[in-house]
Amino acid sequence: MTVSVPISELKQHTGLIVSRAVENREDVVIEKYGRDYAVLLSAQRYRELLNAAKNRVRERLREAQEVVHTATKEIPFDEIDEIVHSTIQTSRRERTIQP
Repeated sequence: MTVSVPISELKQHTGLIVSRAVENREDVVIEKYGRDYAVLLSAQRYRELLNAAKNRVRERLREAQEVVHTATKEIPFDEIDEIVHSTIQTSRRERTIQP
């Protein structure tokens, strides 16, 4: 559940609002001048969100890996290795050139 709290209320009741986030597992949106400003989460909820994001990235990488594997079945491994190595070197050169 998500609740919104003005920043002035956070200043006055910090302990209660933090307890609410931790004990009630509520995501607390801090508002400043009526706009979303920050979010207060329990450490557990934060870890859950990070893990969910990492899992989504892993799944996309697995899907991409399957597509690449299927598309490159007929290409010799040495040729793929050379393409990857060359691309990495080019990327490194480009990063060192940029300010």
